[in-house]
Amino acid sequence: MKYKNTKTGAIVDSPFVINGENWKKLSDVKVEEPNQDSETEYVEEEVDLEAMTNNELEEFAKEHDVELSSDDKKNKQARIAAITKAFE
Repeated sequence: MKYKNTKTGAIVDSPFVINGENWKKLSDVKVEEPNQDSETEYVEEEVDLEAMTNNELEEFAKEHDVELSSDDKKNKQARIAAITKAFE
């Protein structure tokens, strides 16, 4: 299921139910289709890895094609370090 954060605009595809004040199922949120004539703009989004759970970090890594080794999965800080390193 896809969810959209109505506060940040982030869209997440998750096999799990996401609950929260700002999270809505994508089918419940009107999504504006981009204008095909306009230039595509790259928008960098800040992500708070510290606020994520271990499962959310692993899902985030999977969504962004970041492979986590068994050493990376030892604890939350190791997961965060591996994800951060992959985006450098």
